[in-house]
Amino acid sequence: MLTACGGGEDSGAQRGGYGPMQVRVQVLQPRVLENIIRTTGSLLANEAIEVRSETSGRVTLIGFKEGGTVTKGQILVRINDDDLQAQLRKTELAVQLASDDEGRKKQLLEVSGISQQAYDDARIKLQSAEADRANLQALIAKTVIKAPFSGKIGLRQVSEGGYVSPNTLITDLQQVSPIKVDFSIPERYGREIAVGKTITFTLDGDTANYSAEVYAVDPAVDPVSRTIGVRAHAPNKDGSLRPGSFAHIIVELSKAPSALMIPTEALVPDIKGQKVLLIKGGKAAAARVHTGIRTDKEVQLVDGVQAGDTVITTGLLQLREGMEVKAAPPEANGVSMEEDSSAVEPE
Repeated sequence: MLTACGGGEDSGAQRGGYGPMQVRVQVLQPRVLENIIRTTGSLLANEAIEVRSETSGRVTLIGFKEGGTVTKGQILVRINDDDLQAQLRKTELAVQLASDDEGRKKQLLEVSGISQQAYDDARIKLQSAEADRANLQALIAKTVIKAPFSGKIGLRQVSEGGYVSPNTLITDLQQVSPIKVDFSIPERYGREIAVGKTITFTLDGDTANYSAEVYAVDPAVDPVSRTIGVRAHAPNKDGSLRPGSFAHIIVELSKAPSALMIPTEALVPDIKGQKVLLIKGGKAAAARVHTGIRTDKEVQLVDGVQAGDTVITTGLLQLREGMEVKAAPPEANGVSMEEDSSAVEPE
């Protein structure tokens, strides 16, 4: 609870010997305090590729509906391979002939009908023909583009009968369930976030709260921004979350169930550390303290005080330990009795 003093003139009067100095105070009351980081990030597809052809040619088949879903292994595009198929048939004949020749010469070699060199030449010719066939089969395989994973297909940029090359963007494919949440946190919080931690986020124009689970934390600190990259997975079964969306991230690092908070200005730094001034027996008494979580207006005291202590929050420059003081009446405050601030912003 906050109470108030009458102002600077009253303080001067008290120092002149007219009685105890009136000060504002706060009686320490334990409350729940959440240590929260608020930051921003982006939604990313779990997997994403640009669909392009490895070979040039005319499109003979488009096997997807733009904006729809595809499954892993589904044929997306087929390129004309008539010339390659013709070459493959020719190569198959060459392989057959080389295989027959190698078989005959092997039998002759076994009865010493030919030299080892003659057999080796036939064997090498067979292996060369088989290599030509494998090369053509690989080229033919490149004329068929299949989905490497299941996901949502984008808008197509080509039509059947059109000519494509490796530089031609055909469409894009994205896996959006789950979806990635990409964001960064200040490096000082790096030890407080780990794989498996749950975060929450909201989107612009959307009142819903979403949750995600951290699955990766960058091991290095960005030397420019002094932040650590973090990625989380959010379920997206209905596909309502879209890659590229701007996200407002909330990371709850810890929660103190019985935190003792004071206004930041009530903390007095000195060469030995930090202290606060309390009212004990009608006099000002110093208490050496250590601090914990900080908010934009308050700081947590982790030791040196206890619930029920009366902390002086004003007139600290005029006060000395042992001076007579008294808490001003609550009605002199002129502000709300207590301001609750539980969300912690990064320092």
